[in-house]
Amino acid sequence: MEIGEILGKIVGRNTSLFLRYGVISAVTYSPSRVSVRVSGSATAITGVRYLSSYSPFAGDVVVCLLNDNDLIVLGKLT
Repeated sequence: MEIGEILGKIVGRNTSLFLRYGVISAVTYSPSRVSVRVSGSATAITGVRYLSSYSPFAGDVVVCLLNDNDLIVLGKLT
């Protein structure tokens, strides 16, 4: 099963779970966190965690998983 199918099953069951696009505006390494502007917002959300398989850089366009007040960066779009 591919990641898209897995996410589809998770999102399909949970009405408070959303996928959003964002742009990385800053990266900190201790602790490993990013700031991201979600869905074209001018204001960045700081202190966002990301998957360990992703190496963030400012300006990256990313996919974000949003669940209520929790936000996680899943990875970069290519």
